[in-house]
Amino acid sequence: MVLTETINAGWGKGFRKLFRSRDIFLHDGRSLRRVRISAGVQLFGAVAALLTLCWSVFAAAQLATVDSAPVPADVARMEREVRAMQADVAAIREAAQKRFQLTAGEVRRLGLDPQRLQAGGVGGPYEPVDTDHAADPNFKALFMSWKQLDSLEQGTIAIPSLEPVKGTRFTSGYGVRSDPFKGRAAMHAGLDLAGPIGTPIYATADGTVGRAEYNNGGYGNLVEIEHGHGIQTRYGHLSKYMVSAGQKVKRGDLIALMGSTGRSTGSHLHYEVRIDGKAVNPIPFMQSSDYLQSVQRRAAAVAIGGPAKAE
Repeated sequence: MVLTETINAGWGKGFRKLFRSRDIFLHDGRSLRRVRISAGVQLFGAVAALLTLCWSVFAAAQLATVDSAPVPADVARMEREVRAMQADVAAIREAAQKRFQLTAGEVRRLGLDPQRLQAGGVGGPYEPVDTDHAADPNFKALFMSWKQLDSLEQGTIAIPSLEPVKGTRFTSGYGVRSDPFKGRAAMHAGLDLAGPIGTPIYATADGTVGRAEYNNGGYGNLVEIEHGHGIQTRYGHLSKYMVSAGQKVKRGDLIALMGSTGRSTGSHLHYEVRIDGKAVNPIPFMQSSDYLQSVQRRAAAVAIGGPAKAE
């Protein structure tokens, strides 16, 4: 009991000492004035300051809670936006897959495996992808669908789909025929398209000239173009070739003039399409659909590559 009273007396004495009356002297420039601040005024100021501090802490905590708590309307809006985005991704992927199937069908109609045209090389500067988005299965599936479609459409550039010459007469088709020199059955590896000497002849697809020379095997003046993916075209019996080996050509470029050089009975173009070195019927290629040709035009307008190496 004595110890408790002693402690209480100590606290009370300390409290009274803290808030005892204090004199403050003010000098207004002419005279010195004394102002006394009582213990009650000091106590009132301390309580007011403590209450202000407590209110500030409480208000800050409330604001932090309000800012961090999601608003139901905002959550619902974000959920709608996510669902709409997922629907858009699904629609775009479906369109890409449909276009791929249409293009692949046109390629198969020509006797080509679409996989052949998807083996081409691409390139460009490295730009990392956000892994959070790349890991999303919806975006990953969309990316793969468009990558597959782009690869196939770029590959169609190699397909010879134009007529190599205009305004000519079809005189001999692909396949077994009676040889015009020996009069017995022989394999004819291309088409014969007759016209006047000097008739312009055009490349039927983008490629690189492999040969532009006189051929002793019966072609006479010959231009041979490598289109990539194992596809090649030959243009024979020319009066003049206007390209050289190693030259890059585009679909529709003038490459030669019609003639009757080599094993020929008159002015005409001998035209061949070869796959992996084996001659195939050029007719289906010359009759390529408008759809395939539109794909080729679209693909030809897209540049693929990276920065050139400094010389």
